Amino acid sequence: MTASDFNILGKKILVGIIVTLIPFIIIVGGLYLTQRLLGNKPSPQVIHKN
Repeated sequence: MTASDFNILGKKILVGIIVTLIPFIIIVGGLYLTQRLLGNKPSPQVIHKN
């Protein structure tokens, strides 16, 4: 194999890693944002009138 072959192989591996990580980052970010928006909020105090 020549240096050019290693260069192409390295680029293909790098593109494969990026293509794999982008959806993972989107899913984790969406789950984090959903947890922040819908997470444990303190329930409002209910005032009872007699």
